[in-house]
Amino acid sequence: MSRNARLSLVAAISLLALALVAGDCDNATFSNGFASDPDLLAVVFADDAYVAVGQDYTIANSADGEEFLRQELDCCGSLRSLTFGAGTWVAAGDQGVVYTSSDSANWFFQFLPTARSIGGAAYGGVALDERFVLVGEDGRILSSTNAGAWGFETSGTSLDLGDVVFADDTFVAVGDLGLILTSPDGEVWTVRTSGVTVDLRGVGHGDDLFVAVGVGGTILTSPDGITWTARVSGVSDSLADVAHGADVFVVVGEDGTLLSSPDGTTYTLRDAETGRDLEGIAFGDDLFVAVGRGAVIRNSDDGLDWF
Repeated sequence: MSRNARLSLVAAISLLALALVAGDCDNATFSNGFASDPDLLAVVFADDAYVAVGQDYTIANSADGEEFLRQELDCCGSLRSLTFGAGTWVAAGDQGVVYTSSDSANWFFQFLPTARSIGGAAYGGVALDERFVLVGEDGRILSSTNAGAWGFETSGTSLDLGDVVFADDTFVAVGDLGLILTSPDGEVWTVRTSGVTVDLRGVGHGDDLFVAVGVGGTILTSPDGITWTARVSGVSDSLADVAHGADVFVVVGEDGTLLSSPDGTTYTLRDAETGRDLEGIAFGDDLFVAVGRGAVIRNSDDGLDWF
């Protein structure tokens, strides 16, 4: 079957599975760590809004990065990844579930053509061929130009993929056992040598540098996504995510681990004012927002001091 025919078939299946799920059901407001709230697993800033996703199909949006409006949707499991592109938000997670939104407030539900969980999401590509890319369990990679019709891409691996980023005309995905993949277009992927065998959980980009983080305090950097160098983090905690802003890289991880670096190569431990696992971090509108277990939310203007 040709790729166009395959995408048409997937689109038809996806349309049959679409269910309109308005994002105003079971709304609740929360900020800076009510322990009874669900785990937050990812956060992104785009289109003048912060959006966090997490446990029990939680989606929450915020105008200021401090107070979030949570929408408890009706399906299915945890949402673990989030991206924005071409005016559309895409949140994905367990059992191949995807939600899309044009305004971060009203969300529409669909199933991917896979039951595998999705761990990472990104948007990018060359002009006139930009696309959403989702990565997940068993090396699954799916892409879409419209967030409605999804096609499988060949990853060349059966290892779990945990995150993906697009920058400098390159998609970079990371996963178990030190796995790193790169692609210029989200369709053709190449395995790269990371130099480590621990699980990599997050990847980000800033200041012309890719940064990957993972288990045991692992931090790797690369100027191009191809050649990677191990850096000393100074911690043994598992690291989950990385973001760049205000001329600083910030890495978050378990037990409230939070590191900052001015150049991506040397890191300083900071006080996140929490002992909860931090799972995601984003920068936008002159503010870092870190989220984690128990709905913990932490903010910083400079990546050094947190509140």
